[in-house]
Amino acid sequence: MTARTDAGAAGRPGVRPGTRPAGRPAARPTARTVTGAAARSAGRLPGALLGLLCGRRAKWVVLAVWLGVAVVAGSSAGRLESVQKDDIAAYLPGSADSARAVERILGMQGESLAPATVVYERRGGVTGADEAAIARDLEELARIDGVVAELPAPTGGRSFDRRDLDRELEPYRDAKGRLPEGLRAVEEKLRIPEVKKTIDLLAAERSRDGEAVQVAVVVRDRGGRETAQVVERVRRVVDAGRPAGLAAHITGLAGFQADALAVFSTVDTDLLLAAMGVAVVVLLVTYRSVVLWLLPLGTVLVGLVVAMGVNRALAAAEVITVSSVAVSLLMVLVIGAGTDYALLIVARYREELRRHADRHEAMAVALRRAGPAVVASAATVVAGLLCLTAAELNSTKGLGPVSAVGVTGAMLAMMTLLPAVMVICGRWVFWPAIPHHDPHHDPHPGPHDGGPAAGGAFWGRLGRGIARNPRRVWSATLAVLAVCSAGLTAYREGGLGNADVFLGRPDSVVGQEAAARHFPAGGADPVQVVTGERYVRDVILDTAQRPEVTAITLGAAGNGDVLLNVTVRPSGDRDAERREVLALRDRLRAVAAPDVNVGGNAALVADLERGAERDRKVIIPLVLLVVFAVLALLLRSLVAPLLLLATVVVSFLATLGISALAFTHLFGFAGVDQGFVLLVFVFLVALGVDYNIFLMHRVREEAHRHGTARGAILGLEATGGVITSAGVVLAGTFAVLVVLPLSQTVQLAFAVAVGVLLDTMVVRSVLVTALTLDIGDAVWWPGRLSRGPLRPPRGPARRSGARPPAVPGGPAARTPLIRPQVVLRTRRPVRPRVILRSAPAVVGKSEKREGGFSGM
Repeated sequence: MTARTDAGAAGRPGVRPGTRPAGRPAARPTARTVTGAAARSAGRLPGALLGLLCGRRAKWVVLAVWLGVAVVAGSSAGRLESVQKDDIAAYLPGSADSARAVERILGMQGESLAPATVVYERRGGVTGADEAAIARDLEELARIDGVVAELPAPTGGRSFDRRDLDRELEPYRDAKGRLPEGLRAVEEKLRIPEVKKTIDLLAAERSRDGEAVQVAVVVRDRGGRETAQVVERVRRVVDAGRPAGLAAHITGLAGFQADALAVFSTVDTDLLLAAMGVAVVVLLVTYRSVVLWLLPLGTVLVGLVVAMGVNRALAAAEVITVSSVAVSLLMVLVIGAGTDYALLIVARYREELRRHADRHEAMAVALRRAGPAVVASAATVVAGLLCLTAAELNSTKGLGPVSAVGVTGAMLAMMTLLPAVMVICGRWVFWPAIPHHDPHHDPHPGPHDGGPAAGGAFWGRLGRGIARNPRRVWSATLAVLAVCSAGLTAYREGGLGNADVFLGRPDSVVGQEAAARHFPAGGADPVQVVTGERYVRDVILDTAQRPEVTAITLGAAGNGDVLLNVTVRPSGDRDAERREVLALRDRLRAVAAPDVNVGGNAALVADLERGAERDRKVIIPLVLLVVFAVLALLLRSLVAPLLLLATVVVSFLATLGISALAFTHLFGFAGVDQGFVLLVFVFLVALGVDYNIFLMHRVREEAHRHGTARGAILGLEATGGVITSAGVVLAGTFAVLVVLPLSQTVQLAFAVAVGVLLDTMVVRSVLVTALTLDIGDAVWWPGRLSRGPLRPPRGPARRSGARPPAVPGGPAARTPLIRPQVVLRTRRPVRPRVILRSAPAVVGKSEKREGGFSGM
C-alpha cells in the first residue's frame, strides 16, 4: 500500500492530510476528474486573464475601452475612401517597365494626366447644329477646373512640323527621290503634329462616315474621387443643351475609372447590409432568440470600424495600398469571420451557463475552452493573408494586410468585447430558450458539447456510418472531387478588356463601342514608348519596321525624354496584341536599352499578368508552409497537418473546376482575372483549414480519452452543427459580393462561396473524418497521442440518444470488488494499489459527491 495525498481532506475536521476518512472507499480517477485537472493546469494563466476580462468590474472597463477605440477609429474609417488607389498603374511595382514609362511621362508633363474621350454620335450623319453645339462644348470644357486644355510645346517654343521631317530625310534620298526601305516606312508611319508655342489638347475629330465626332479631353488625375468629379463636370457640360437625337458618351481611361468608382460608391452600403442580413438570418436560425443576434452583430460592426480606421492610417502613411476591391473584401471578411467566432463562443457559453450558477464564471470557462481554437483559427487566416505581402503587385500586396487587420479586429472583438457585453446583459438575451443553471448537469464537457444542440444526432450518425468503411468513403469522395476538378479544362485566364470588367453596360463601355463603330481601332489606346533624345532616331527607325505598327506620333518631350505614341493594328485577339507589345518591347531594348520603356494599357496589362504569375509561384508555396507550421504547433503532429493541407488543396482544385465551368457556360465571362487563382487559393486554404482546426482540435481532445477512432466520431458530432452554421455564414457573406457589377468580384465571390460550402459540407465532414478513421492513431505522429489515448475512458462511451445513467446500485453501476487505482497527482513513480470494496451501494454514495472524488 502506498500513501497518497488527499487534497480534499485538507481543512476537514478530524481528517489528517494524506489519509482517507475511515469507512470511505477510495475513489478511482475518472476521465471527468482527469480532464478537469488537465484543463485547469493547461489553461490556468489564460483562464485567469480571460476571467479578469469578463469579471464583475472588468467587463465595464472592457466595454468602455472598446467604445473609446471605436469612436477614435470611426472618424478615420469614414475617410478610408480618400486614400484608395484604383488606377492600374498604382497596382504595379516601380520596377515594372510600364510603371517606369508612366513615371517618365509624368516627369515630362509635370503632373499626372488621364485621357478621356467624348464621343458624339447621330445615326444618319452629324448636322450643322450638332457641330455648333460641339464647338460650344469645347469652349465650356476648356474652362472646367481639372481639364487641361493646352500644354507648353515640347520643343521650347520652336515650330516643328512635317517639313522638318522632310528636311531630315532629304540627305538619304537617291537620284530619283526614293528613300531606303527602312526610311520609307518611317516616312509613311511617322506623324508629327504641328507644334508651336503650345499644344492644344482639346481637339475634335469627325469620323469618315460623318456619323460621329470624338473630342479628346485630358483631365488632371488627382486621385480616384477627384478625377471622377472632373469627369462628372464634363458630363454635365456635354449633356447641357445637346440637340435632340445626338447621343454623347464619355469613355477613355478617365471614363472607365469614374464608372468603376461609381459602382463601389453606390453599392458599399448595399453590400454591408446584405452581409449583415446573411449573418442575422443564420444567428436567428441557430439560436432561435429574438435578442441574441444583436450582440454578435453589434460587436462585428465595432470590429469593422476599428479595422477600417487602422487601415486608413496605414494607407495614409503609405505602408499599404488600399483599393476599392480590398475595402469590399474587408467588410465581407470581417462580418463572416467575426460571426463564425461568435457562433463558437456563444455555443460554448450557453453550455457553461447550464453548469455554472455564476455567468461570469461560465464565460471564463467558455473562453478558456473555445478560445484556443478561435485564436488558432484567426492566426492561421492572418498568417495566410500576410503571405500576400510577398507579392510583387501592389494591389495583391495591399490586400493581405488590409484583410489581416480586419480578421485580427474581428477576433479581438469577439474574444473581449462580446464576452463583456454578454455577461453585462445576463442570461435573458437567450430568450425564449434561456439556459438555466442545472446543479445535476455534467460539470465537465463531454463529447456533445461545443455547438448548438440541434443537429448533433445527425452528425453522430454520419460519423458512425463513415466508420463502417472509411477507406471506401474517402476513396469515393476523392473520386467525386476529381470529377469536379476536370472542369479546369474550361479555365481561361486573361482575355478581359475594359468593357469586360463590367457586367452591365455603363456609359464608358457604350462610348467605347460607339468609337469602335466609327473610328479606326488602336488610335485611342496607343502603345507609349518613352526613350532618351539620343535614341529617338534609332527607336523610330526600328519601330517603323514592325508590320503590325500603323503609325508613330511624336508626343511630349522634356527632361531629356521623348514620348512616341505607337498605333498597333488591331487583331481582335487581346492576347495576341499583348504578345506583340511584349515583342516590341524586347526588340526596342536591343536598340536603346536601358533607356527605353514601353507603356500604355496593353503593356500595363501584360505586366500585371507577368506579376500575377510570379506571385502565384512564390506565395502559394509560402502559404502552404506557414499554414503547415501553425497546424503542426496546434495539433503537435506532422501527419495531421499534411493530411489537412492535402484535403484543402483537393477542395481548391475542385472549386476551380466548378468555377471554370460556371464562368464559361453560366455567366459567359470572356476570361478570368489574372489575380483570381491566387486570391481564391489564399482564402480557401486559410478559411478551409480554419474549419478543420475547429474539427481536429476537438478530435484531438476526445482522442485523449477515447482514442482516435472514437474521438473522430465524437469530434464530428460535437462540432458538426456549429461549423456548418459558420460555413453558411461565411459563404453567404462572400456571395453578397455579386451585388458589385464587376466580373472580378463576382468571380471571387462565386468561387469562395462554393469552396467554403464544399469544404464544410464534404471535405471537413466526410473526407477528413474518413481519412482520420482509416489512418487511426498514426495521424498524430510523432506526438505521444500516436501511441494511444493518454487518459482512461470513463466507462461506457456516451452516444447520441443513449439511455440515462443507471440507478446507483443497479446492474450498470456495479463495479469490481478488486480494482487497481493509479495515483495521478504526484510526479514520483507510483505503483498500483489494490482497494477492496464490499458493497456496490457505497460506490453510488461516493459518486454523488459534487466536484468529483475526494482523492482527485
